[in-house]
Amino acid sequence: MTACARIGAVFPTGLAIEGLPGYARRVESLGYDELWVVEDCFAYGGLTAAATALAGTSRLAVGIGLLPAAVRNAAIVAMEIATLATIHPHRLRVAIGHGVESWMTQIGARPPDRIVALREVVTAVRGLLHGERVSVAGGHVSLLDVVLEQPPAVVPPVLVGTTGPRGIEVAARGADGLLLPEGAGESAIAAARAALPAGADLVVYAWLRVDEDEAAARACLLPAVDAWRRRDMYRHLIEQSTVSSSGPVDAAMLDDVTVAGGRQRCAAAVTRRQRAGASAVVLMPGGDDGLGQLETFAGEVLPLLLAEPS
Repeated sequence: MTACARIGAVFPTGLAIEGLPGYARRVESLGYDELWVVEDCFAYGGLTAAATALAGTSRLAVGIGLLPAAVRNAAIVAMEIATLATIHPHRLRVAIGHGVESWMTQIGARPPDRIVALREVVTAVRGLLHGERVSVAGGHVSLLDVVLEQPPAVVPPVLVGTTGPRGIEVAARGADGLLLPEGAGESAIAAARAALPAGADLVVYAWLRVDEDEAAARACLLPAVDAWRRRDMYRHLIEQSTVSSSGPVDAAMLDDVTVAGGRQRCAAAVTRRQRAGASAVVLMPGGDDGLGQLETFAGEVLPLLLAEPS
C-alpha cells in the first residue's frame, strides 16, 4: 500500500459475524493491504473467521489477532495454521498471546505462568510450521515426536501479541514479530521497535475517526479511550503514553493514542507511527459507520500517504 508500512483494518467484534465475507471483500476493493480478525471471548473463532475472509477474497492478507496460547494445543493449532497457509500462500499472519486473564480464568484455562505458556506454544508452533520434528516436555507444552505431514511451503509469520516487557522479549527471541493493541502511541511503538531484532514485523492497531471537525472526531473516540484506560488491561501502553491514569482525557492525550481528525491530521498520525517503527498500521474505526470510515480513509487519507516519499 504505502512505501513505508502496510495499512490494514480490523473486523470489529461488535458486528454480526455473517457480515464478514462482504466486509472483507469491501476492504479488499478499497485497496487495504490486510484485514485482521480477533478472537475475543466469546465473540467468534479467529481461525474460522480467517478462513472465511481468505476464501472470499483474492489478494487481501488476513491476520488473526490473536490466538490465546493457554487454550491452543500447539500441534493442533500449527496444523490448522498450516492448512490455511497452504491454501492461501503469502496471505496469512497469526498472532498468539497469553490471553486476557479474566477470560482464561473464566474458562478454567489460566496457566500457572502465562509467559512460559506463551513462549512454549510460539516456539513449538513455529518449529512445526517450518517442518521440524518437535519433542518438548515443558511447563505447558508436551509434544512427543510430532511433525506436520503437510507443512506449508510458504510459512506465515507468527507474531506475539502483548504489551509487557516479558512478552515483548518472547517476541524478540522466538517469534517473527509483535502485535501491539489499540492505544500504542509513538513512544510505545519506538520502544517495541528497539526491543525487536532487525527485520521483525511490528503490527500496530490504532483507533480511527476521520472528520474535518477535529473536536467531533475526538469526541467520537473518547468513550473507547476512556474505557481502555479504566479496564487497566494495557498499563504498559498507558505508562508509555500521555494518557493519565485518572482524571479527564484531554485532546492532546487523545491525539497521542488515536488517528483522529481531518485527512491531513490522520495522514500525519499514521506517518508518525510508521516513522516510530510500525511495519503495519491496522485501523479500528470508531462510531457506528465503521465501513464508511474505512471508505473515507481510503478515499481521502491513503492518497496523501501514497504521495509521501519513501
